[in-house]
Amino acid sequence: MNLDDTLDLLSQIALVDDRVVKATETEQAAQLTMWAAILRDVPLDFAGRAVGEHYAESAWPIMPKDIAARWRSVARDRLGRHTGTFEPTAHPHLDPDDIPGYRAALRAQREAVRTGCEAPAELRALLAGSGPVADGRPNDAYRQAREALRAARATPVESEAAS
Repeated sequence: MNLDDTLDLLSQIALVDDRVVKATETEQAAQLTMWAAILRDVPLDFAGRAVGEHYAESAWPIMPKDIAARWRSVARDRLGRHTGTFEPTAHPHLDPDDIPGYRAALRAQREAVRTGCEAPAELRALLAGSGPVADGRPNDAYRQAREALRAARATPVESEAAS
């Protein structure tokens, strides 16, 4: 959030709870600067929802730490569910030998997951694409290849037969 977003948030909070906004202009400017610094990584729409959740649970005035703590919890949960896999086919513009480019794309993907722009790639989603393992019965192609190998092993090589 920037200063304008923080000012919007504080004005919305003041409609619900006039205890939050300071009385003098000097205090308001300091409060605005402090809230903007604490909430710099928090999206405005998330902050608005966090304010609503806070007042649904508590009668105490909201502090910026309450919003930031909720944001860190959500971001930590998203990154905890993310497996961190990086699918190269999703990034055809990357050269496989470009290690700095790969790292930058990986960081961008993790940041997108952290901020909610991209859904975490969970292990369940990765495993859902694989079919169940067959119950150990070989298919026809495997049987034919196995018989061809057995036949080749059973036939003596000419050099062994000559000796």
